[in-house]
Amino acid sequence: MNIGVLAERWHRGWIAADGLTSERRDGHLVVHVNRPHRRYEWIVTDEADVAAVAGTVAATAEPNWLSVLTHAPRRVTAEIEAAGMVVARPDESFMGRVLDGHPSATPPAGYAVEVRRSPVIDVRVLTRDGDQAASGLMAVVGDDAVAHRIETAEAHRRRGLGSVVMGTLVREALKDGARTGLLFSSTDGVHLYRELGWEKISDLVVARNAVSPG
Repeated sequence: MNIGVLAERWHRGWIAADGLTSERRDGHLVVHVNRPHRRYEWIVTDEADVAAVAGTVAATAEPNWLSVLTHAPRRVTAEIEAAGMVVARPDESFMGRVLDGHPSATPPAGYAVEVRRSPVIDVRVLTRDGDQAASGLMAVVGDDAVAHRIETAEAHRRRGLGSVVMGTLVREALKDGARTGLLFSSTDGVHLYRELGWEKISDLVVARNAVSPG
């Protein structure tokens, strides 16, 4: 499927998970992040437009970001840097998978899973003392489930808690009729998702302009 269509579907889940809004500017998605370090984030899927959009974002007066889905990350990185932007994350991944048959995992001894809905699915893995060891969100929009903010506290890593979070999120999303999973992954997260059957759709280059937060 066209990467632009998949990115559009992913972004709907992201803004649902974070309670954000978005618009189109000159045909490109722009998300209203409204945080001190990032006012807007442009999402570009057409590699021919990278240089022009990077120049636009670089020239804005507030701290803004640019995410480019690409199959040529080195070239895109060079174009972004030439426009005066700072590449913050040059090697992330856009990933997806069919949710049916997704692996599940039981929390190890000493941990319990808590599920909340708002209606965004919110999964937390807690210690016996009630401390949060791992967590994640998943927003279901139509047939798509978008994973967001999958995190494991440093002291609790390498115990399979990421698999517990993802398996629980997917189980809950399937109850809501989701069929396809989409996510943006950091370099550190790719190994986990690959083990769970997620596949790379494209590379992802994330950059920011040179404006410091006010």
